[in-house]
Amino acid sequence: MSKHYITVSKKARYYQIGEASSKIKKVWIVLHGYAMLSEFFIKKFQDLDDGETLIIAPEALNRFYIDGSYNRVGASWMTKEERTTDIKENNDYLNSLAKEVFDQIGHDNFSLNILGFSQGGATACRWVFSSAMKVSNLILWAGDIPADTLTVENKEKWASINTHLIMGNQDYLIPEEMKVKFLEEVQNYGITFSSTKYEGGHKIYPEVLLNFSKSL
Repeated sequence: MSKHYITVSKKARYYQIGEASSKIKKVWIVLHGYAMLSEFFIKKFQDLDDGETLIIAPEALNRFYIDGSYNRVGASWMTKEERTTDIKENNDYLNSLAKEVFDQIGHDNFSLNILGFSQGGATACRWVFSSAMKVSNLILWAGDIPADTLTVENKEKWASINTHLIMGNQDYLIPEEMKVKFLEEVQNYGITFSSTKYEGGHKIYPEVLLNFSKSL
């Protein structure tokens, strides 16, 4: 038995709040977490819509049923299976989407905020460090920074990005000992970051998001 590959085209979908035009001053590209769909995830960001802000929610390329009755569907950015291939395809997909959106805006005089929630945090980090785009703020909400981005080569770029870590005090997926270990790793690597904690669990709270966005 031998393993082979072929390259195929795939239609990817994304949801958008706001209109891509010359009026845009802020762009948010928001990556959902495991077993979520961008159609519902983007609704958490509606309060950011002010006529000069564009919110883009790409959907991960791999969908699956998330309940035993085969009614609810979610999507995943990657698994351990064909990990390297999925990472590259995610990066290529997101780079293509960003280029299309930026071309529609027609100028580059806007701040770019990349937010990754949960599993989307690792995808956001890998994408940012595979791309030449200028990122104003990298926001990891209940997410992780993958070790493969904490390299010597990436130190200069990490220093150029405003990094923000947002965590809930009642997040059952991120126990306190995991938070401590994660923060130690980030600090030892040398990333300068802001930290926001909120009363709540493993989800995005629109009121917390809105308050946070005012600090950017």
